[in-house]
Amino acid sequence: MRSRYLTASLLILTLLPSAHAAAPASRTVVFQGGRVLDGTGGAPLEAAAVVVRDGRIVSVGPATQVQAPKGAEVIDFKGQTLLPGLISDHSHVGQTLGTSVGSQNYTRENVQRQLRQFAAYGVTPVTALGMNRPLFNALRKEAHADRFTGADLFGEGQGIGVPEGGPPHAMTHNAPDQVFRPATAEEARAAVRTLAKSRVDLVKVWVDSFLGKLPKMRPDIDGAVIDESHKQGLRVAAHIHGLEDAKAVVAAGVDILAHGARDPRVDAAFIRSMKEHGVWYVPTLELDEATVLFADMN
Repeated sequence: MRSRYLTASLLILTLLPSAHAAAPASRTVVFQGGRVLDGTGGAPLEAAAVVVRDGRIVSVGPATQVQAPKGAEVIDFKGQTLLPGLISDHSHVGQTLGTSVGSQNYTRENVQRQLRQFAAYGVTPVTALGMNRPLFNALRKEAHADRFTGADLFGEGQGIGVPEGGPPHAMTHNAPDQVFRPATAEEARAAVRTLAKSRVDLVKVWVDSFLGKLPKMRPDIDGAVIDESHKQGLRVAAHIHGLEDAKAVVAAGVDILAHGARDPRVDAAFIRSMKEHGVWYVPTLELDEATVLFADMN
């Protein structure tokens, strides 16, 4: 009996080369009889066949028209749907366990368990956007090398926050080794250089007063983070909440908004600025049930 993740992971291979390959090299597998969604938004292909050779898709079409190569392993996936893997651009691994949140949950076993769960849901690459402990670097290398089953792992190391500010300790219960909290622009640049030595995929910065309850990062500090990151060849993702902060970091050269801008609604000028700067926009779709709303923390 083959898992749904096996079928999903194989379909992704031409779209996401870094995704884990379920089939080893020199092996041909044919999935027959189920539905295929190719991710383009078109109508699904019913009663389809997908031929995968050496971990690459070589043919997709109606099962009546696609002939299984001689010696191929044939897998019947009637009643199931094959689709490209989902991508998580903003997640946090090792932060939660059950309904608890905090640094004590950042263990190898917990992170690997979560990556397996992501894969079971059809998510193949996960970007862990900040608050990662030093263990992250080893886990990322192991995930890239397929040393354990689960989604691939990318992301930013600790992240760069604010002294006594975001990310709020009262909400995340983070440890000192999970967040840099520079008080000056030079300390911010030093934090970026430290992250660059670990070969992180990008840099995360928190620019948010959390409804006015906490100090917000000064513009000279987030500007230093962005400038130094670009010097180090790294993109910068910003945690923001309000529209004005979103506009400010876009103007400062940030590459990614890690949340949708809220309160007030985005305007045409903001959309135009994002297009001009080529900024990626990651909407917030859900929060972990274990996350305590900041408004309720007092």
